[in-house]
Amino acid sequence: MSRLNVLSFSSCFPSSDDPTRGVFVLQRLAALKEFCNLEIVHPWPWFPGYRSRDFVRPRRAREEIQGLNVHHPRFFYLPGILKHLDSWFYERSAAKWLDSYCAGSRPDLLDVHFVWPDGVAMARVAARLGLPLAITLRGKINPRVGNPKMRSQIAEALQSADAVISVSDAMANLAAELGAPRSRIAVIPNGVNTELFKPRSAGDARRELSLPADGRYIVAVAFIQPSKGFGELVEALSRLPEDVHLVVVGEAFGGEAYLSRLRRRASKLGCADRLLFAGPQSHERVPLYFNAADVSVLASHAEGCPNVVIESLACGTPVVATAVGGVPDTIRNGENGFLVPPQDTEALARALADALARDWSRAGVRSSVDGRSWTSVAKRVLTVFEKIAGNRATVSASDGLGAARVSKRPA
Repeated sequence: MSRLNVLSFSSCFPSSDDPTRGVFVLQRLAALKEFCNLEIVHPWPWFPGYRSRDFVRPRRAREEIQGLNVHHPRFFYLPGILKHLDSWFYERSAAKWLDSYCAGSRPDLLDVHFVWPDGVAMARVAARLGLPLAITLRGKINPRVGNPKMRSQIAEALQSADAVISVSDAMANLAAELGAPRSRIAVIPNGVNTELFKPRSAGDARRELSLPADGRYIVAVAFIQPSKGFGELVEALSRLPEDVHLVVVGEAFGGEAYLSRLRRRASKLGCADRLLFAGPQSHERVPLYFNAADVSVLASHAEGCPNVVIESLACGTPVVATAVGGVPDTIRNGENGFLVPPQDTEALARALADALARDWSRAGVRSSVDGRSWTSVAKRVLTVFEKIAGNRATVSASDGLGAARVSKRPA
């Protein structure tokens, strides 16, 4: 088969103005471009006069990122209200842009990251154009299916997609519950850049980060918001010995206001001097924090396949994490970390204490993610793409109809 022409859609993707956003999507697509012709569409939300972290307008309508051609069309977005209409606004904008794109180059298939609003919107567009569609499920589906009006749209999109790629077994089961045929679901976990994320001297990493050489360090790399379990994590820190420090890497939900809440909580619990917010860091600097740490932690209430877990293990740093999403697929108790129930502060503190007391083999922890390269992920994704592109070509040749469906505006 000749190289496929793939057009990928993702509303969460890096740009020159916001380089740390959606790096895990970029990594998979950067590896995939070695095996197919690939372009990216990164629609960005727009509402007149509104500004927030999610409304960062790319300065250019098209740019190159790591050798990928990335388009930045905008779509209308109502901030805070009528969220079940997001997919419809996305669809309207994407359809108009894609009609223009297809006038010069028609893709062989559409590759969509995140089921909401991207997957729902593009399922309707793909049906109208008769294009094969693959939807990748990530953690964003978990809160969305709790909304009945979103859930019905998500179910319809997953049922109609030619392929559903899930980054975890848990979300694959959810897709099946929503009506996606098991034969169309592939579980392909995220990969890791093993050249960037690898073990190095903890002392060297601490010196480069200006952290004291003595003491013990826990690192948490995440978007700082309540659903990532930072409230429980601060309380767990207060229950640990005074030589234990928590370093938090990431951008905060709501900016300084939420950080202030966490600092006040830490002060009340008597551990404010052991809590350090390092702010958002470039992808290239994150390995320093993992290597400087004795253990990393992810206390999320829900997840997809969090890359920070895989990246920590690739650095040889054990992980204490909540047993949500794809995390149990990666963490093996006592071998490369510990699993705890979500929102259980006592269990979290106990597991962190156990992890800090254990003498871990960094080489052994690292070996637990052997074979998880982005190249291996890309090859598995390509196999799915070639299958659905071939299936659609066969159907189209036999009846001339493809698998067109009716686009519906959400109720």
